[in-house]
Amino acid sequence: MNSANSPDLCGRHFQNEMVFQPSNLLFQCHDLNETCLQVGQIFKPHRLKIIQQKSDFFASMHMVRTVGSIQLSRLEYSEDVYIDPDDLEQFYLIQIPTKGYAEIQYATHKFISYDQVASLLSPGQSLQMRWHAGSPQLIVKIAKEDFLFHCRQHLSHFQQHSLVFDPKLDFSRPSAAYFLQLLKTLMMALATEQHPLQHPLAFKQFESSLFNALIYGQANNSQEHFQQEHKIISPYFIKRTEAYIRENLHEPLNIELLAAQAGISVRTLFNGFKNYLGTTPMAYLKELRFEQAHLELINNEHLSITDVAFKWGFTHLGRFSQEYKRRYGRLPSTIHKQKIV
Repeated sequence: MNSANSPDLCGRHFQNEMVFQPSNLLFQCHDLNETCLQVGQIFKPHRLKIIQQKSDFFASMHMVRTVGSIQLSRLEYSEDVYIDPDDLEQFYLIQIPTKGYAEIQYATHKFISYDQVASLLSPGQSLQMRWHAGSPQLIVKIAKEDFLFHCRQHLSHFQQHSLVFDPKLDFSRPSAAYFLQLLKTLMMALATEQHPLQHPLAFKQFESSLFNALIYGQANNSQEHFQQEHKIISPYFIKRTEAYIRENLHEPLNIELLAAQAGISVRTLFNGFKNYLGTTPMAYLKELRFEQAHLELINNEHLSITDVAFKWGFTHLGRFSQEYKRRYGRLPSTIHKQKIV
């Protein structure tokens, strides 16, 4: 295969993720019915049968929850199995084989999923699968309600009850490769104690990026509704959003939530802030949080700079210090020293 067409990152790079530890091992099981029950409790009830048993059956599953709408799992069967969940109903599912392959029959689509082509499965579509023996998969489960809330803030003309994706997530495509890079970052963050992305404020922003990589990068049934928005925003919406930001500075805010509070689309809110305030909603939020961090540091010499930065969502301390200096003319580390002197 031409290296120019091969992705740098694919499913096989997720074979030994440190995030999956004995502490989050859900089960190791030799009984098919018990395995089906355990997996069904995490996803949904389904049919599971061995296609042709060649040795003793064995299955194992790890599961990690995040502070957001995403759940990560690693699932493996020792034998070829047929899986029939029918309709996923309440969640989206991304399945990435880390080795081996699976056969996916999804609505009118039938394809082979392997380490370079994952399956992206949407609710509301019939689904049957055949997982081949010894083909562990990394599974990303996204809550339907939360994901569609996010989508509606971006796809203002999309009024469908559900977003349906092209089920083939091909990592040779730049958009899918970008999603996989974000996923790799998330796996590393969850495996690292006190990683900045484990902070709710930071995770909210990262989760939005992960969702956007899908809705803007993967073909879906909203694309026919994309059109330029000409709605003229009233200053009232901007003032209402400003007030909401100030009252909720300590909360995990993102632009999707702000748009929902204003009752307008993300694009409209973004354009309104640019037109009336000369900035973006998230840049405005960032400035207010810097103001709060600055006030706390100059008014209390006993506060830790790290604690103050993390409290207000600034998880990269080096960048926080440099941006603080650009705004206030000195590094935060010099404030307490000057008070002591």
